[in-house]
Amino acid sequence: MWRMLKRMPAAVTLAVLLHVVLVLAIVFSELWQPESVKPSGEAASEPTPSIEAESVSSEAIEQQAERLREERESRERERTEAEQAAEEAAAARRAEEARAKQLQELREQREREAEAEQKRLEELARAREQAEAEREAARKEAQAERQAAEEAAKRREAEERARAEAEAAREAARQEAEAARKEAQEAARQAAEEKARREAEEQARKEAAEKARREAEEKARQAAEEKARREAEEKARQEAEAKARREAEEKAARERAEREAREQALRDQLAAEQQARAESDALSKWAAAIQSKVRDNWQRPRGAQVGWTCTVTVRQDGDGRVRSVNVERCDGDRLFERSVVQAIEAASPLPKPEIDSIFQEELRFNFKPE
Repeated sequence: MWRMLKRMPAAVTLAVLLHVVLVLAIVFSELWQPESVKPSGEAASEPTPSIEAESVSSEAIEQQAERLREERESRERERTEAEQAAEEAAAARRAEEARAKQLQELREQREREAEAEQKRLEELARAREQAEAEREAARKEAQAERQAAEEAAKRREAEERARAEAEAAREAARQEAEAARKEAQEAARQAAEEKARREAEEQARKEAAEKARREAEEKARQAAEEKARREAEEKARQEAEAKARREAEEKAARERAEREAREQALRDQLAAEQQARAESDALSKWAAAIQSKVRDNWQRPRGAQVGWTCTVTVRQDGDGRVRSVNVERCDGDRLFERSVVQAIEAASPLPKPEIDSIFQEELRFNFKPE
């Protein structure tokens, strides 16, 4: 009653006023009707025609109000369905645009990764060339240092020979001067001078031998130092090359692991997308199979119109047997609604999907006979 008052206040108010007028008319007729004497046993007279007319008018008004309400509800349902269809179409467009954008981003990401991989390979080649150049430079520098050391040793040896020759020349000059002086002296002193000369010669011989020994020791020491230096340089070079090789191998292993991880992630993403597409296709086929089987079991009732649809929720068990059918919304009348429920029950067990993972015990679909 209150819903009718909210929806059609004018019609309800008019109906109430008509009822009030009818009640007042009946009361007035009863109060002012003249009494008549009736024979005993005579049946009561029939109601007056005017009262019957008033009752018929009230029922017509109520029927008219009911028809207006039903028409208004029908228009409201049509508007709601149109809005829902527009929202679904907009949602589908947004989903398609989002997917297109995602695919474009994925293609761009793959291109960026390919460019990064190409740059990384170029940088690795440049680093390998640079390491080779550095090793070659180090080898040349070590060779230059060895040559410089050998030349310095030769220069020192030549200087030592020059000093020895100068010393010998000075000693010869001194001896010649001493001999000249001794010749001018007395004969007695000649014997002493000869002895001194022999002692000086012996001393010079000893000094020369000592000098030669020191020079030989110096040469041996320099040769040992040069050998130790060359060995240290070779060891340092080998260690540097081993370290560079290990670092290059570790870097290559890290980059290979990162590349493999990226490739695996990409493969996983592609597999997930393929699985999603397969499930979507299987879900569409499943829905089409259920619609087809229900449509095959549907019997058109009398008065069914083209374009009528019913949105229903169906509960089924694991074998596809229908447990319950709930009609959420239906365009047609009760007979059409009942025919849809009977068609779904007759289609039990419902078809199973191609992929078990998309099976749902509760299904909601829109049944369209045509």
